[in-house]
Amino acid sequence: MLNKNAKWIWINNNPSDNEYAVFEQKFEFLGKRVIFTVCAEIDYVLYVNGKQAAFGQFAGYPQHKYYDELDITDLCIKGENVFTLTVRYEGINSHIHIADGAGVIYSLDIDEKNILYSHEGTLGGYDNRYVQHITRKITGQIGYATDMRIGEYVCDIPCVEVEKSYNIKPRPVKKTLAQAFVKGKPIDKVKNLYDIGRETAGYLYIKFKAEKASTAKIVYGQHIVDGGVRYLVGGRDFSINFEMPEGTYEFTNYFTRISGRYLQAFLPEGVKIEKIGIIPYIYPVTETPLKLDNNLDQKIYDTCVRTLRLCMNMHYEDTPWREQALYVLDSRNQMLCGYYAFQETEFQRANLELIAKGTKADGFLELTYPAKDGPAIPFFSVMYPVEVYEYIKHTGDKSILDTTMPTMLKIMQSFKDRIEKNNLIRQFDAPYWNFYEWADGSVDKIPTQNGYEYKDCFHLILNCAFVYSGKMFQEMCNMAGVEFDCDFESIKAAIVNEFFDDSDGNFILRTDDRSFKSQLGNSFALLIGLGDERTVKAIKEDNSLIETSLSMLIYKYDALLEFDEGNKEFILNEIRELYGYMLENGATSFWETIKGEADFGNAGSLCHGWSALPLYYYHLFNK
Repeated sequence: MLNKNAKWIWINNNPSDNEYAVFEQKFEFLGKRVIFTVCAEIDYVLYVNGKQAAFGQFAGYPQHKYYDELDITDLCIKGENVFTLTVRYEGINSHIHIADGAGVIYSLDIDEKNILYSHEGTLGGYDNRYVQHITRKITGQIGYATDMRIGEYVCDIPCVEVEKSYNIKPRPVKKTLAQAFVKGKPIDKVKNLYDIGRETAGYLYIKFKAEKASTAKIVYGQHIVDGGVRYLVGGRDFSINFEMPEGTYEFTNYFTRISGRYLQAFLPEGVKIEKIGIIPYIYPVTETPLKLDNNLDQKIYDTCVRTLRLCMNMHYEDTPWREQALYVLDSRNQMLCGYYAFQETEFQRANLELIAKGTKADGFLELTYPAKDGPAIPFFSVMYPVEVYEYIKHTGDKSILDTTMPTMLKIMQSFKDRIEKNNLIRQFDAPYWNFYEWADGSVDKIPTQNGYEYKDCFHLILNCAFVYSGKMFQEMCNMAGVEFDCDFESIKAAIVNEFFDDSDGNFILRTDDRSFKSQLGNSFALLIGLGDERTVKAIKEDNSLIETSLSMLIYKYDALLEFDEGNKEFILNEIRELYGYMLENGATSFWETIKGEADFGNAGSLCHGWSALPLYYYHLFNK
């Protein structure tokens, strides 16, 4: 663990955005075991005697940070050794980091005896192997890019102590592990296009030979649909620049986790690539095998497993390509599938506890974690207790209530306080985002400084979700000895009164436009015991209902099974149709929506964790 005398330090008092500092110290090793402990804001790469030892800071909150305890013994030699620690300070809020000022804290122990630690006066410097202070964003969700260069560094700046929380706990999950290097296969030598073979997540390795000083650009992506890799998409920029003098050089960029299938090089005259590819890094879990009789089912299942694993890093990621962010609804699907696909469950617990720390002052959850000031989605907040309940159901570990109950209680009380005289909860005004799924009638405009159109109405799914989650929450309150009373039966009666159309047995989606009816809305009504045979038939057969997106199929399928287990064959057939379509169209991991890359202004993700849901049903149907 960190030495008690170690201090948070940096090379200056006024760091600029996207600044890279380096710290290098020598130490004598004549013992048996060397442990290096570090916590960095926001990320680090550690080398020992010139060999990469570790990288990848687990992102925390300003008052809740995490350290890595690294056994570096195997990289040490008897006698003099040296470690080189590069730390990146980003300086902006994103969907995966909170700007909390630059800083690093570390200590080194040999045979449990402290040898050195960070303190005021420790020598550091600017690491000029990285291009300092560039502010080109990969995406708004991920933050700034990291460009690399052949440069030098000198650690001759006395560091200053910086103010930061000393509430630093051990990393709650394992580190991702390197897999075998995947070399890019040239598919167009004129355009310098390379194919990795399938969707992959990891870190770029490249070897250049330059006849003169040059800057080369490497871009990465999921698509080749514009005659090359689509890397500039609606303000996003999936590229890394490399500056080099004449000579042959190797780079591995450990500060930018990339994802996709294709690489493309934009090379000036006199520069060529000798080797390029991705080092995949995958979170270590033990897979639970499942053998299925149907070949298509097996291929769907295996691709679901691969999709899940690509979307596990330091926490669950919605997509490792475009956002790399932890959301409640995305992770609910990922966690549930993970209980069946993998044998370990500590990853689920760590994610649930990370989410619990992301509570706004009003009791609702942030959009992503760790992050702040995003537009809270009330639907996502109210579904958080469902995630916790399912964790307890699948693990029997009720101790998680110690860390999550306060957050859940704030959420549910905040919803209860909004119940009006008609026993319903009205839709939320800005800065909240009324989102349920990417489908007509189920997503309002994101509230921004550019404006927000408020529609004064009630939403079916929001009210049903409160009842659905509330029943599970009350069970957990009983487990924890916590009081929470809410008249959910009156809410159900109000839902029928306001939303049910007895002429066809369906529920309308929202009261401001009663023409909207969706499979998802009617499924949520079924899940809380409302509706009848006509509702079920409409979900299965009525083409006028708005179809459920891939992300929300679990509510549709669970509703159908709860009403009649005989709907199993319908569910399997629909899975084969939807997911078979993706496989037929080249999917090696499953897409964000059935529209694939063409969705969201050509930014549709081809690897999205929430779309691994068939895995859950294959296990359910093959007990």
